[in-house]
Amino acid sequence: MSEPMVQFPVTCPKCGTESIARYPVADVATALLSRSTPLKLYAPCHDYYWTASQWELQQVRQYMGAWLAAPQPAPQE
Repeated sequence: MSEPMVQFPVTCPKCGTESIARYPVADVATALLSRSTPLKLYAPCHDYYWTASQWELQQVRQYMGAWLAAPQPAPQE
């Protein structure tokens, strides 16, 4: 069984290009619940990683909430 993933947009801090990121739900939840675990975001346009700001974490929290509220497909075995 594959790990559930949540998708959300990220904006490259170098050029402003927006792309869709896919992260494991467990990693995102841990970062949102723990102040000591940063969420590392990635911009493929510049092959650039950075730590999500408080504003970015708030946006991710909203996407995560929408993902949790949406009907999820049945797990495949």
